[in-house]
Amino acid sequence: MAIITYDHPHQKTQDLVCRLKLNGYDDLTLIVLPWEQRKRSTPLYLHRPDNPVSITTAEFCERFRMTHFFCGYDTLDKHFSNNKYDNILIGGAGILPKEVIKYNIINSHPGYVPNVRGLDALKWAILKGLPIAVTTHFIREEPDLGILIDREIVPLSFTDTFHSVARRHYELEIDMLVESITKIPDGKELHEKMGYPLNQRMSHRDELVMMKRFQRLIDGL
Repeated sequence: MAIITYDHPHQKTQDLVCRLKLNGYDDLTLIVLPWEQRKRSTPLYLHRPDNPVSITTAEFCERFRMTHFFCGYDTLDKHFSNNKYDNILIGGAGILPKEVIKYNIINSHPGYVPNVRGLDALKWAILKGLPIAVTTHFIREEPDLGILIDREIVPLSFTDTFHSVARRHYELEIDMLVESITKIPDGKELHEKMGYPLNQRMSHRDELVMMKRFQRLIDGL
């Protein structure tokens, strides 16, 4: 099994590898893509864990007894054609080239696709009154679209805080990515819907409105 990730310490990849190992998946290979340092966002409300163990990819793979290959985005197609992986999961990646969608690469997106796509999916779902959910799917050329594998709504409780929901949401994302290996997709194609844009990072102003709507949502349970 292959896991696509960045050449940089990455929390979701580390958590995914731990969960796969605990579930008995021993033959894991990391496909390591170049890391591009982006301008660091400074949200008012953090909604995803971002405290990975600070070790190199080589050290991480050595400790978990995994093989790894460094690839460029332009060499992924050649690598996958030469290595027949049973499953390919995305731990972390930018926009993958269209040449590799034929390999049935599985993504776990923290939103209800196609209604909630792009960045800060949890926050946009709350702000717009859309389902708080996670979707697993085979990728296609357009971001956060493709062949549906599974969608699950995150359960809410009147005792929840924003951060307890965010943690449950993230854990479901990891769980569903692991479970996607054994699920049989129904072949439903996820298409872009009019009125549901590919979201960007949420502004501070929208975050403040989002938190007020979150509290009204919890108060109404």
